[in-house]
Amino acid sequence: MPTPSHFVERAVDLILKRFPDEIVYTCESGLTPSGKIHLGNFFDVCIADSVMRELRERGIQARHILAIDAKDPFRRAPEFAPRDFKAEASDFIGRPLVELPDPWGCHKDYVEHFVKPFLDSLEEYGIELTVKYATEIHRDPRYLNLLRGILERRREVRDILNEVRKKAGHKKVYPPGWIPYRPQCEACHRIDEAVEAVRLIDENKIAYVCRACGNEGVVDIRSGRGKPPWRIDWPLRWVLFNVHFEPLGKDLMASGSSYDTGKALIRRLYGRREPVPIFYDFVMYKWADGKVSKFSKRRGVGIGVEEWLRYAPPEVLRFMVLRREARDIEREALQHWIFDPKHIPTYVEDYDKLEREFFGAGDIPERLRARVVKIYKLSQVKGIPSRLPRRVPYFTAVTISQRARDLKEALDILLRLGVLPSDATNEEIEDAKRRIQMAGNWVRDYAPEYKFVSMTLPSEVKSLSRDQRRALLILAEAIESGILNENNLREYVWSIATKVWGSRQKAKKVYEAVYVALSGKKYGPPLSKLIFELADKDFIVRRLRKAAGL
Repeated sequence: MPTPSHFVERAVDLILKRFPDEIVYTCESGLTPSGKIHLGNFFDVCIADSVMRELRERGIQARHILAIDAKDPFRRAPEFAPRDFKAEASDFIGRPLVELPDPWGCHKDYVEHFVKPFLDSLEEYGIELTVKYATEIHRDPRYLNLLRGILERRREVRDILNEVRKKAGHKKVYPPGWIPYRPQCEACHRIDEAVEAVRLIDENKIAYVCRACGNEGVVDIRSGRGKPPWRIDWPLRWVLFNVHFEPLGKDLMASGSSYDTGKALIRRLYGRREPVPIFYDFVMYKWADGKVSKFSKRRGVGIGVEEWLRYAPPEVLRFMVLRREARDIEREALQHWIFDPKHIPTYVEDYDKLEREFFGAGDIPERLRARVVKIYKLSQVKGIPSRLPRRVPYFTAVTISQRARDLKEALDILLRLGVLPSDATNEEIEDAKRRIQMAGNWVRDYAPEYKFVSMTLPSEVKSLSRDQRRALLILAEAIESGILNENNLREYVWSIATKVWGSRQKAKKVYEAVYVALSGKKYGPPLSKLIFELADKDFIVRRLRKAAGL
């Protein structure tokens, strides 16, 4: 059997080795809806979906469950929440997220506001899963039976957790008498650490004290008004759903983490192995000023999974996840991603290049072909195309989105330029429309410097010097004659600068003149893309000559 070329294949090999002869394999992903569901969260569902696909590709039954912790306690208001919600946020501290109102008033509750747009977008990404909310899980009779077992063996559970944590160097341990359950206070509705379980009355009822409001009461675990702590809840889900695989953030690789304690609990209490994990590094966000920070649901850092679809195709986001790699998935995390919204066109270009390579139109070493094939297949939303799709390059769509008054005119321009062939299929036409719309959104939201005033000559051309106008004329003649190409453009601009100013160091003046002629700004897209991808050459020649005063 050939060596697996992709981390998904290696994960499936481990799953089948660790859990042989299962009838149905379960992949689990999870999220906490404390704020915007962002691209970092997409790693979880995309990787789990891809492992499920690979299992099915091998003729094995598999499913994907997404567990949503709607009962996680509210800690802090999102920084981007409305002012009136922030003003009353202190009243919500410790309450289950699902019991909070929607800060914007457009959904039935806090959880639905963040989860619904995310879930509604998953079909467009080709992701198939079953959603399980904590409110449902914690009332499941099978889960309750598992929980009763934990409460009965609570001393053993405490010893296992403390042993793992001490071995990892943690000094804080669970004390004698600890009850692994967090009741919800009937008075103030908190479900966080402020509410302490103090006595087990019987297998279903627990007495508690709320340190926040002073209330004392009894909770019945069958009511769902409470839950075990995360380190217990997670391995109970593994047993409940018979989970065989779960992707995890890199922070859970740490010794003594909840994955470590979950692994110890499931092995020693239930005599089975923990799910095979794939760890992934953090997704970072690059701001316009060059600073980088982690994606954050609460801070609203990064873009939402559904927001990505405004700017780029769903296949491209799948590709950006699946192109990651780790040499040893049991000991290393998949590489991090510094997401830069300015680079969205490059992400799309990279995907288009992969697609050409898949269909044999690119030059790729044979040793990499199997990996390219696997990434492309797993990136698809609606199956593999029968032939190489003829796509509109993203940077071309950037310019066309600004030159055309509507999609009909945009398609006419693409047909006239030959970018969209006259025999384009309906699928190719629809794809072109989507890319034009996405490119227009990208320019408006993230790259205003890529805006070009294509229909009228910018008034800023009056500021061009006589030498810059001469340089524009020379460049226009070179473009029209066809002697320019992507490989010699830089050298040719140097030659123009030398001819006009006597020094190649003046090349910057040539670039500035071109950008001013087209947009009124002194900067813009790479000149090679501008000339060879973004617009038709006749248009550029006419504009440069007009700016030169001819």
